Amino acid sequence: MKRVQKIPFTKPQAIARRGVITPLAAIVLLAVMTGIALIVNRLWLDAASLEVTTCVETAALAAGHHLVSDELLKEKPDYNLLMERAETSANQALKLNTVAGQQIGINLTKGDNLLFGKLVPVEESGLRKFLQTDHEPQSIQIKTLKSSRLANPVADFMSDLTHTDLGRAGAQIEATLDNHVVGVRPFENVPVPAYPLAILKNDPTGKQTETWELQINQKRGKDEYRFNPETKTVSRGSDGIPEIILTGKPRRGEITDANMQLLDFGSDLKSEPIVRQILSGITRNDLKHFHGELLLNGTPLHVHCSPDFENAEQDAFKSMLGQCRICFLYDQVTASSQKYDGTADCTNLVAGRIMSVKKVENQTIEIILQPGVLTTRTAILAHPESDPSADQSKPDLKQATDTSKPVTNKYIYKLYLTR
Repeated sequence: MKRVQKIPFTKPQAIARRGVITPLAAIVLLAVMTGIALIVNRLWLDAASLEVTTCVETAALAAGHHLVSDELLKEKPDYNLLMERAETSANQALKLNTVAGQQIGINLTKGDNLLFGKLVPVEESGLRKFLQTDHEPQSIQIKTLKSSRLANPVADFMSDLTHTDLGRAGAQIEATLDNHVVGVRPFENVPVPAYPLAILKNDPTGKQTETWELQINQKRGKDEYRFNPETKTVSRGSDGIPEIILTGKPRRGEITDANMQLLDFGSDLKSEPIVRQILSGITRNDLKHFHGELLLNGTPLHVHCSPDFENAEQDAFKSMLGQCRICFLYDQVTASSQKYDGTADCTNLVAGRIMSVKKVENQTIEIILQPGVLTTRTAILAHPESDPSADQSKPDLKQATDTSKPVTNKYIYKLYLTR
């Protein structure tokens, strides 16, 4: 058998071999650490991008909320004032939200990274495109494509090493306001911001002059109250928006003597649920008998009603002074055999603020209400395909909104993200 000869290594040879292995190990270790660093950076960037998007979405929605207000009901709305309020609100929203534990560090400026405009249809594609304009804007676009690295040490090192922007997270978000509203639908745990209150729209007989048509649409109502959006308070004084005086049924009167009615949305006209609805809104559970939604698309909605206001309900309305809420308009009311309740034919949705509540001599309630403007995600649009948040599964939605010329509602807007 042939013997294998062992070749002994001298000390200088062993040292030379270790000198070769050490650089190789260092190179492998560097490669592994670089890969881990890139993975960590990718995970961080994904998380930061999501937080940036959420933060910017909040700012866009905050701006949209202030882009429409009671200012639009005046003879000559000041759109510059509305855009200034929207800009301030968007920056405040950014300061209140953090990304990777820090403020996003961006200042939104109108015309730079905060744009106002409209969504206009593109004939070729059928899609809608953002068009920048200061003329009656109804859309907001926010760009944060150059935000800071937000304390990402891996990105700082790699970006300096490779001269790239690995650690920068940004977003481009659009929010749009749409007032082609045909109804309202509460979500789970999200009630409709509405009073169970109906206001007489018009009286063809001329007996009742305190109607929405005469006092509000034709601006015959007095202008004696104003609402301060900064302090959220009501005071005496003119603001260019007329009010309507609402009264319940007098003690010895008829149901038709009143120009407002309490509506029965699952309350059976009992004070406790009515007070809850006045204070907190109308829930999905309240609308069980209405299939979970209220649609007013040309066909009157027949609702059980009463013109009698108890003390608890009067107190609830007093506590809501200045709060803008959705109300309903009715064309006529039919008294029941008992003559203390009836059925109101509701045809329209409006919004308003209660400016004063008091009891008058004939033991009825008098409410002074001023029309207002609000935004709500519970609004149902005439064209649900344009709203990503719409419930497309509703079988009756297409039929309810099948109209070639949807009517706009100047009191109620739906605010939603479009990009």
